[in-house]
Amino acid sequence: MSDITMILGRIGATLGRDVVPHLEGHYAAGHARMSGLLAVMAGELLEKEADLLVTEITRVRGLLEAGGMDSDVPEAPSLRLSDLRKTRNALAEKLITLQTQLEARDDEGATALNTQIWGHLLSTSVARMPSPPVFHEAEEA
Repeated sequence: MSDITMILGRIGATLGRDVVPHLEGHYAAGHARMSGLLAVMAGELLEKEADLLVTEITRVRGLLEAGGMDSDVPEAPSLRLSDLRKTRNALAEKLITLQTQLEARDDEGATALNTQIWGHLLSTSVARMPSPPVFHEAEEA
């Protein structure tokens, strides 16, 4: 099995569905419930991580170009998450430099581009938020 997303989802579901009911009333039930929830959320985030990173890299390159800043960061050598993160992080450092320069200026172009940068940062944060967990109604004893 190599589908990590599916494996984490099954671990989470098994903990929530099969383990937690046997632990109800015990402190360990909360730990099992949270572990299951975290496994499901981790699987969900892992599933979309490469796509998010590629999108971020593309957007940051565009913002740097719009700001007249050289994005001399080479393309990631592979689609491994670690390689994509290194590229994204190097570009993010350049974006911070650009944003610092823009915030020191007082012209419409700088303000507009800075607004685009903040929009990018907001959309990136929203895209990385996990789906809200599904909580089942407690059964009455």
